[in-house]
Amino acid sequence: MTGPRISPLPPDQWDDRLRRLLEASPGGTEEPMHIFATLARNPELFRRWIGFGGALLYGQLPRRLCELVILRTAYRFDGRYEWAQHVEMGAAVGVTHDEMAALGGDVDSLPWDALERAVIRAVDDTKDHGVVSDTTWATLSGSMSDSELIELMMLIGHYLMLTFVLRSIGTEVEPRAAKLAAEVQGGPAA
Repeated sequence: MTGPRISPLPPDQWDDRLRRLLEASPGGTEEPMHIFATLARNPELFRRWIGFGGALLYGQLPRRLCELVILRTAYRFDGRYEWAQHVEMGAAVGVTHDEMAALGGDVDSLPWDALERAVIRAVDDTKDHGVVSDTTWATLSGSMSDSELIELMMLIGHYLMLTFVLRSIGTEVEPRAAKLAAEVQGGPAA
């Protein structure tokens, strides 16, 4: 594929909601995030998705744990766009470049704590078997409430969905995000 199958909306077609969102996003309106400017082509779905995605991104789970899950999901499901965006977001909540490199390659190269290892394994189980294994679930449920477990499963599923959608519509990584992602070893292929 060369170029996007569905292009981002040009600035003269942005509504106030999209403009405000882009202004508050990395890159601002000078280098708008393609995910938002593209998905906004379906305004009603976009409005609802922003609420759902925000609820997952800023829900009950600690932000660092969310970013570990998102980065591992992006790597395992070939989500180059999400990987590139979440390198910066992960760093902002304390995920180091060494940890990102492990998430984007040999996850066993670092000594994660038990919960971190379990959420990473939940992503791997989902990729490898389509379901979180009983062993992984037992570890997760020993540290997380039912509500948190549901949120974790939704977080994995949401970013799996995003990787599929963004690859299928050909969403391109913005130069700013691509540059940040290039500073980390590993991750999905460019």
